[in-house]
Order: sequence, then C-alpha cells, then structure tokens
Amino acid sequence: MAAPPPSCPPFDFSQNYYSISEGVCTKQSSFFNGKAILNQGVGYSVVLGFGAFFALFTSFLVWLEKRYVGSRHTSEWFNTAGRNVKTGLIASVIVSQWTWAATILQSSNVAWEYGISGPFWYASGATIQVLLFGVMAIEIKRKAPHAHTVCEIVRARWGTVAHIIFLGFCFLTNIIVTAMLLLGGSAVVNALTGMNIYAASFLIPLGVIVYTIAGGLKATFLASYIHSVIVHLVLVIFVFLVYTASSKLGSPKVVYDRLLEVASKTRICQAPLSQVGQACGPGYWVSAIAARPSSTHKGYLLGGLVWFAVPFSLATSLGLAALALDLPITANEASHGLVPPAAATALMGKGGSILLLTMLFMAVTSAGSSELIAVSSLCTYDIYRTYINPDASGKQILKVSRRIVLGFGCFMGVLAVILNKAGVSLGWMYLAMGILVGSAVLPIAFMLLWSKANSIGAILGATVGCVLGIIVWLSVTKIEYGRVNLDTTGRNAPMLAGNLVSILVGGLVHAGCSILWPQNYDWETTKQITVVEKEKTHLPPEEFKEGKLNKAKSWIIKWGVAFTVVIVILWPLFTLPAGQFSLGYFTFWAVVAIAWGTIGSGVIIALPLIESWETIQMVFHGMFTSNRLMEKMEEMSFKLHAIMSAIPEAEQIYLREKEKLKRQDSVSFQVESVGNVSDI
Repeated sequence: MAAPPPSCPPFDFSQNYYSISEGVCTKQSSFFNGKAILNQGVGYSVVLGFGAFFALFTSFLVWLEKRYVGSRHTSEWFNTAGRNVKTGLIASVIVSQWTWAATILQSSNVAWEYGISGPFWYASGATIQVLLFGVMAIEIKRKAPHAHTVCEIVRARWGTVAHIIFLGFCFLTNIIVTAMLLLGGSAVVNALTGMNIYAASFLIPLGVIVYTIAGGLKATFLASYIHSVIVHLVLVIFVFLVYTASSKLGSPKVVYDRLLEVASKTRICQAPLSQVGQACGPGYWVSAIAARPSSTHKGYLLGGLVWFAVPFSLATSLGLAALALDLPITANEASHGLVPPAAATALMGKGGSILLLTMLFMAVTSAGSSELIAVSSLCTYDIYRTYINPDASGKQILKVSRRIVLGFGCFMGVLAVILNKAGVSLGWMYLAMGILVGSAVLPIAFMLLWSKANSIGAILGATVGCVLGIIVWLSVTKIEYGRVNLDTTGRNAPMLAGNLVSILVGGLVHAGCSILWPQNYDWETTKQITVVEKEKTHLPPEEFKEGKLNKAKSWIIKWGVAFTVVIVILWPLFTLPAGQFSLGYFTFWAVVAIAWGTIGSGVIIALPLIESWETIQMVFHGMFTSNRLMEKMEEMSFKLHAIMSAIPEAEQIYLREKEKLKRQDSVSFQVESVGNVSDI
C-alpha cells in the first residue's frame, strides 16, 4: 500500500512559506528573496537621520561639559577622557564596545544553526575575556599609569622591533573589527530597506566621524551610553515579545512545542559551537586607560556580566524564534547575519524590521567610534609622537588625532565596499579573526602579568603562531574539501584548527622562550611613560596607592575567576543531568534569559545616571545661571589652575583638604543617623 502524500505545509504555523508545485510540497527558497521589507527611504532616514542626530547631540553634551563642568579639551582629554571615568559609564562603554554587529547577528545565527546551546556558548566564550581583562586593566594602572595605548607599553618594555610587530597586530585587529561592523550593518540595511549596500558602507560611519572629531574619547563614551540604552531597550522588547506577548509564539511552552515539532521533521543540530578566544583590540585598552583606578575592576566585571545578556538573551529569543517559526532562511542569508532581521520581521512585521535596524545601527556606530579613537591613539602616540615628532605639543597631537579619525573613517567605508565586492561575509570574517590576530593574545597578556616574559619570545610567538595558524587553516581546507575558496575556508573544521594553532603556538613559543631566557623585568620603564600635557585632576592621591590597586587586583581575580568557573564549568555541568530539555527545564532556561536581559539592561541604564547625578545637576544649574556669572567663574577657575600648575604642592593640599571634608561629612551623617535611630 502506497504511503499517503505528506501534508503541505508540514506545520500549520509556517503555511506562508510553503506551496505545492507539481504535486510536491516545496518550501520557499529564501526568506527575503531579494525583496526589501521596508522602503529605501527608511534606510536612508535611519543611517543619515540617526547619524546626524547623534553627531549634533553628542557634540552638544561635550560642549555642555566643557562650558559648565570645566573640562579642558586637550590632547590628553581627547584620547583618554581625563582618566577619570566612573564604574557605571565604564561598564556601559564596555558593553557597547563589545556589542559588535556580530554580537547581535552572529549569535542568533549560532542559535539557528546549533539550537539552544549556541547562544550560551557564544556568550560565555566572550564574557570570560571581558571578566579576565579586568585584571590587565588594573595592571595598567599599577605598571603604566600614564600610557595612552597598549603599544606604548610594548615599546617601553620590549623595544622598537616588538613595538612595530604588535603595532601591526593592533592595526589588523582594528581593521577586522571595523570590517565586521560594516559588513553586518550594510548587509542588514540592504536586506531590510533595499538601500544600496555600498552607499550604506560609506554613510554608516559618517555621523560617528563628526562627533568623534568634535569630542574625542569622551564623546565616544557619551554616545556609547546612549547607544547602549537603545540597544538594551530593544533587547528587552524582543525577549518579552517572543516569550510573553507575541500572537505567533508568546510563551516558553509554545516555543518548546514548536521546536520539538520542527525537530521531528527537519534538522536542528544540538551541538555547541566551540568559540576560540580572540585578540583584545586597542579599543578595549582605551577603556582601561580612561577608567578611574577605583572604577576599573568593578566596571569590567559589571560590563562582562551585562554584556552576556546581549547575545544570550537576544539569540535565545530571536534565534530560537526563527527555528520555532520554521522560517525559510538560507545558509547564505544566515552567514550574512540575517537570522535576527528575519525573526523580527516574522513576529512584528515592519515594526520589527525598524526596531532591529535601529538596534543594529546603534551597535555598529558605537563600536565603530571606539575603533576610530583606538586607531587615532595608535597613529598619534605610537607613530607620530614616537618616530616623527617626539617633541610634539598638545595642539599638534590634537590636530593629528582629528585628521586620523577623519582618514580612518573614510577608509572604513572603502574597506567595506571592497569586502562586499569580494563576497566576504560577516560570519567568515568573525571566524577568521582568531587565526589572523589570535597569536598576539597571550604575549600581550604575559607582557603585563609576567615579569619573565621576554621580547624574543613575544616576537616569535606572535609571528610564528600567525603563520602556522594560516598554514594549518588552508591545509585542513584543502585536505577536507579538495579546494580552497571563500566557502570552504569558512567552514568549521578549518577555522577551528587554524584558531587553535594560532593562539596556542603564540602562547607556547613565548612561554618557552621566557622560561629559557627570562627577562626579570621591574616595570620601571613602563612607569616612565609620560603625558603630553599635565592635566588638573580631581582624583585623590589614594587612588594611585599600590596597596589600593593590589586590593582591587585581588578583588577582580577572585570574582572574575569565580564567575568564569560558574559560567564555563558549573552551568554546563548542571545541564548534563537534564539530557534532552523537558518543558519545565526549557521554561527555566527562558526565564533566566528574560531575567538576565531585563536586570542587566536596568543596571546599565540607571547606574551611569546615578553616579553622574552631581555633574548633571551642575550642568542644569549652569544652564539656568547668567552667562556673565559663568564667564567670571571660568576666569577664576583659569587663574586657580594657573596657580596650581605653578605650585604643585597647592594642588595636593587642596585634594587632601577636599578628601578630609568628605570624610568629616560622612562621619557627621553617620552620627546623625545613629541619633535619629536612638530617638525612635
């Protein structure tokens, strides 16, 4: 007896994507089919409108700070934000800098390809790097308190040859990250709006260039906070939409049932993606340098925990929603980062497309601005001030910094056009990054953490590891697939082999050379790195005391390692007894994703405002005070600054007295509180 013909569509909830052709049930060949969901005008409005708004608004915020708080726009301020950024803003900036286009797009692609384990492994693999980077951020404050870039520290410790080698790796990291940002951003803008992909590549960086030139690193930090607020608000909307509000899904039970139903008739891989560690780019070192010493370790720990929610919560919602709705997403669409746009569009129509487009634009421009500042700092301090004009004044450095921002911003657009023309996808670039720059990761970590680490080992480890990684990558591709091209080199086996060889060889070669010929370094030359302009600081001398910094280092090691063990070891172990997820376990998993995303978003939005409330009040008071009075106050401030610059002891006395008054006020408040309790 002949088997009955299969029902078409196989699932009632995906009937829009199936049709019967010549008696055969056929699934739609592509979700987007080359057709834009939104009008081109929406694409240009988002790219140009948001770009112009943030350029003007952020520049206005920087002007307000200069006008009413008294910030001086010197070269040091432009590239380091005064080294006085507090915990909440540092955490927000870290989240913003690490939220690349790949974070939003590739994480959901991983969920679409590997199932529920994908978002967890994607998020945990990168989160531990943020947590442990907090240790190196503290070491910068201890061992190179006046450094502007990581390459300055390399030169001070290991000399010119190592400096040039690692400068090359830093530039390569910036170029790759920039490429990923614009490849993902332009692909999504093109798919959703039909906007020309090459025009998008050039126009996306435009607004970023304007506010970065105007305000430097502080403008980048302020813009990053605003972008981070928008990203997290959209994140919460999507998470609650999938698991509580959507008419197509709307509960963990519906999502679970749909996933089981789809898995019974199609393929859903349940294997986790192994994520290989990647090099820490100069943009992240800029944040460590800009942070207030007492804020560094807490900012990185908080930033790492909140960042975890972006790929984990977002991909657990949109990535799994794409599977649960049985969307006809092709492998090519997924590799270009189109899983989240497809899911958002299927759930919310044009509204979902606009939200996702806005979220992505915020992520791309925020991370892009940090890359601009990072490249500006490298070119200014590691090339111009080191090899071209060692006696450069602050004004000269500021001028060069702004020119570099403009030049690299234009280069970003050209690079994205070239890569789009060559057919390079976001997924390919994301996986290749570890092969190309991963060999420099451990040597850079050893530089700050290990006194025996020598220059020969660092140079050999970084270069040999990179070369061997590339050789193994291409060799495995040829052996496994018989040909070497963009498609075969982007597959998992060659990429994994190349990443592992690059990173492990780089670390092992450096460690071996350093054990055989230890440097036994004392950090004196790194402490001698100088600033160009001496800045007035509101930080008490206690901030830089060795005892306090060592205490901060112990704190971040303890909590960073603890959270790493919980996320990478204990959490996966606790899932093993569950086997195949039951409905109850899946519901618990979804609740964790919702809670982590919601609480993390609330903290990262509120904390910077709470910490900066005094400054915000000062600005508002200044705005409603007569300009004449403000001019007199500025004149008085300038005179006091001149006196303190001429008599350094006066500034130290002022800071000590200020700290003493704060302690007295604190004691008085505590005594008053105890008295009130006694009265009650």
